[in-house]
Amino acid sequence: MKDYYKVLGVPRTATAEQIKQAYRYLVKGCHPDVNKSPQAAEWTRQLNEAYTILSDLQSRASHDRELQAAESKQTQREPRPSTKPETRTEPPKAEPTFCCESCKGINSSLRVSTTWRVYGFFSMSQKSPKTKILCGRCRVKESLAASATTMFLGWWGYVAFVWTLKALYTNAHGGEQHRENNLMLLNALGYQLFKAKRHEEAYRALSASFELSPTPKTREALDSLKPLFHPSQEKPFWERLGDFDLHPGYYHGPAGVVALCLLLLGFAVLKANSTSDTASTAPRPAVSYSQQPVQASPPAQEVSDRRDVRPGIDFKPVFSVPEEPLPNQGVLTLSDRVLFNKSTTAPLEVTTRSSDGHYVMKVQDWDTGEFVAKYFIRRGSTLSIELPLGAYKLKFASGDTWYGAEHLFGPTTSYSFVDEKMVFYQSGDSARGHRLDLIPQVGGNLKTPRMDAADW
Repeated sequence: MKDYYKVLGVPRTATAEQIKQAYRYLVKGCHPDVNKSPQAAEWTRQLNEAYTILSDLQSRASHDRELQAAESKQTQREPRPSTKPETRTEPPKAEPTFCCESCKGINSSLRVSTTWRVYGFFSMSQKSPKTKILCGRCRVKESLAASATTMFLGWWGYVAFVWTLKALYTNAHGGEQHRENNLMLLNALGYQLFKAKRHEEAYRALSASFELSPTPKTREALDSLKPLFHPSQEKPFWERLGDFDLHPGYYHGPAGVVALCLLLLGFAVLKANSTSDTASTAPRPAVSYSQQPVQASPPAQEVSDRRDVRPGIDFKPVFSVPEEPLPNQGVLTLSDRVLFNKSTTAPLEVTTRSSDGHYVMKVQDWDTGEFVAKYFIRRGSTLSIELPLGAYKLKFASGDTWYGAEHLFGPTTSYSFVDEKMVFYQSGDSARGHRLDLIPQVGGNLKTPRMDAADW
């Protein structure tokens, strides 16, 4: 009678979650893609069979009854001497080969650890966990890489700032190490190292398991291994430091100080540049003039035509055009090409965000530069129109206060354009157009560089 609890290495009182975790970690090491043993496929099959039975409540209850019946029959039988050695067809309790996922090494320092990377940019915040089975050295390197990414990219978001502090603390301890996962790993690893006759490493792995859960079974295994345990001489401190063989905190402390110094240096450089720019724009000293005799005042018209030509003063015309009501969203001006078009048209959809103000979109022919149409788009809305088939160039003017079709948004008007050819064409029975989101996005493919007002 096959005991599926022994196949997964869990007690009969194990919960469904414990059975699931045991299956995942055992099948990960047994899979033929990872384990090169000729019996790997058979072990994987047995693990799958065991998990299928134990994960279903009815199948598990039936299996428990069969085990109890088999055990009761076994106790009624008298022991018979056997002249032939027993042959074991089932895999050992923890036969899968566990190794470091980075360097493929096998030793007692293997742990299941999760390192965190945090990315932040103002309102955007993201944290990314990465869980691996790693040895002590690779765990230090992986946690340093995660902390370096977090140190330089995690401070710049509101929520990410808090996540960054927690991630740096967790990574400095070698990552987040879940007790249940590592307990199963260390038990399996101790048996694996014992089978390989690496008694010292097996003893260390089981000792770490005993610290997590001091069970009598682990204590018994340690007592049996103790006569075989002969600890090797420990390397000098500096040699262990160079081999990344110390606690991760020895490396994260200096690395954090270096990263902090670089950040402070960057802020100092930015502040120095800002100070120099302010000094270069300081007001010029006043220019003195000799006093002239007072003369009779010229006519009013003559006075209004005169200009003060003192050096160092740049006279600019004052913008005094009155503000106008915002036009309705949609058409401002149409050319005959659009107005009298009777052929197929294709859709164009443009979406804006409320923080960028209102938009005026100007459509021109890509090849000739001929004016096609002009539309008004209110802030935070979507404009849906139809254009004749062809290739166009799209230009945009944006601002907050409307001064009419001639002056647009006044002196503060911001001009931009789409640097790609917008082609509207027919494919089969449907017309193909475009949808533009004038909203900066990570990974977006739309570029709208700035342009001068003269190019509008």
